Amino acid sequence: MGMRLAIGVLWLLHFLPQDLLNGLARLLAPLVRASGAARTARINLKLCFPDLASGPRRQLERRYFGAVVRSFLELGTVWFASARRIRQLVHFDGLHNYEAVAEGPVIFLAMHSVGLEMAGARLGMAFRGVGFFTPHKNPVLDGVIRAARDRLGDVLMLDRREGLRPMVRAIRDGRRLYFLPDMDFGDRDSIFVPFFGIPAATVTTLPRLVALTRARVVPVEVTQQPGSAGYRITFLPAWEDFPGPELAHDVLRMNTFVEQFARAHPDQYFWGHKRFRTRPTPEERSPYDR
Repeated sequence: MGMRLAIGVLWLLHFLPQDLLNGLARLLAPLVRASGAARTARINLKLCFPDLASGPRRQLERRYFGAVVRSFLELGTVWFASARRIRQLVHFDGLHNYEAVAEGPVIFLAMHSVGLEMAGARLGMAFRGVGFFTPHKNPVLDGVIRAARDRLGDVLMLDRREGLRPMVRAIRDGRRLYFLPDMDFGDRDSIFVPFFGIPAATVTTLPRLVALTRARVVPVEVTQQPGSAGYRITFLPAWEDFPGPELAHDVLRMNTFVEQFARAHPDQYFWGHKRFRTRPTPEERSPYDR
């Protein structure tokens, strides 16, 4: 019942003009910042910006939670709004970088930022897409998310548990993968490379997929714009010499790209994930257990 009510509220919110939605986010952000759910974000910010004084860190937290709450309220827009409205909210920049390699397979490399859901919807409208997903434990929410991903474009969602073979076929068939590698999935199929100078378990999926499909990697940055301007998806030049001879170097290149975005837009990177939960040795405690 609670999940149905939350989805119903998001459905109602998608009728609001963007300025009113942003205003509501500013009102709710202090409540989220004061809740227990904010603990992981605070730990991550302290780990990644150890030299940031308490005053500037509090200012960063305020901006971050404002951006997060806004993106959460905008889920109603992602799930229920018209394609026309989403096109008005999400703008492309640097599309020529994609077009330069568009004749062959392409993987869009992104990261978990506050604009990831809005960007996923817009990219799914513009390109034949494919993506990984993990079924949500709540069947009501899982159904809404699946329906939202199907309604705006031709996007094939593959269960992560099925492995890489279906993904390889889809990429070779011309579908564009929107890939976000910056989550801790444990030490299986991962190696430890630095992220903000901290060893982080990082999946090796991207270089493996590129080796199997000969896809070009086009990095994309998604930034939340102020006011009613919506979001901007910036396509960066395709990576050269990827993958290289060393897997660790390829994975570090991914983490460096994500870190550069997080440093440039620290209020927009998603700090709510326990990125450093898995540690290189059993003796090293997770920072989230302290």
